Amino acid sequence: MRYCEAGATSIDLFVCEMAAHSRFRVEVVAEASDPPLPAAAFHPLPRFRFAETLRRARRVAALARALEPAAVVVQQHLPSAAALGARLAAPIILQKHNFLRASRSPPGLRDLSRWRRTRQMNALAGLTFVSEAARAAFERDWPGVTTPRRVVANGFDAALWRPSRERSRAVLAVGRATPEKGLLEAARALAEVLPRHPGWTTTFVVSEPERFPDYLAAVEAALAPLGPRARLLVGRPFAEVKALNEQAAIAIAASVWREPFGRTCLEAHAGGAAVISSGAGGLREISGEAALYLPAVEPARVAEAVELLIADDELRQRLADEGRARVERLFDVRRIAADLDDFCAEVAASASRRGDRPGGAR
Repeated sequence: MRYCEAGATSIDLFVCEMAAHSRFRVEVVAEASDPPLPAAAFHPLPRFRFAETLRRARRVAALARALEPAAVVVQQHLPSAAALGARLAAPIILQKHNFLRASRSPPGLRDLSRWRRTRQMNALAGLTFVSEAARAAFERDWPGVTTPRRVVANGFDAALWRPSRERSRAVLAVGRATPEKGLLEAARALAEVLPRHPGWTTTFVVSEPERFPDYLAAVEAALAPLGPRARLLVGRPFAEVKALNEQAAIAIAASVWREPFGRTCLEAHAGGAAVISSGAGGLREISGEAALYLPAVEPARVAEAVELLIADDELRQRLADEGRARVERLFDVRRIAADLDDFCAEVAASASRRGDRPGGAR
């Protein structure tokens, strides 16, 4: 994770927002960041070079013993949650932001891995999932896990988002520079469409450029024929991405893979853009009927969708308005933070009734 202003992941932003709107004091522990995102208290961890999980667990466990929290909430990483559970009396809650897949080891080792992971999850006090799609897949794939669970999606604070009524004639695409995000398909589509529409531009904002440098180079090459009408921005802070969403007329969320949730799609709706979506995984939970869905993530299909929205001002405005209204209704950060607080309180109370956990206020 990168709990910092520059390069924060969707998980970092989620933690920051939940902490800001929690009724409890939330103290954040993460690798050292400069400057860190806001928190009631931030405890930096060193960047361990080996035995990372165990060394982190020892450090966090020592801190937790001093703080005596009501619960410890671990983001994403089951081995870390299990290592902390072995060292602490406090209830451990694991928040999953993606699909929990079975091991890819050979059959014998796969069975052992499944047994071990099932045992680790059943030792936890609670599990949360970022979408109904993620929870449904988990319950199908892991029937032996009985741990209490809840869906806790990403949220946004409508009061902090200010969609412009006069939208720039721009198409925005935001995501990791990885093949599953569909950025190359979107770039090739825009290289075809925009020359037919003078005055329209596009901006791509990508993160994690080091993971697939050849893929990023292909996206850049696809956009090159557009010249100054296409911008490729790398690793921009959240405030800048937010401002782009508040101005762009159209946003593309063309993920090829099953998105566990799709925060960039939520932010596009929050910013008031008309959204073109693949609808993969949790993306339909965000948009409902308020997006233009692709029948396939292919340059030709993306081009058709962009062409339609550029040509039809009324449709573009309707999707923008309906999308914004939908995410305000379903993904208000205060409601989501309260739901997470309630789940944490239920878990802590259950542990306290069993008499095997402390009952702190954090």
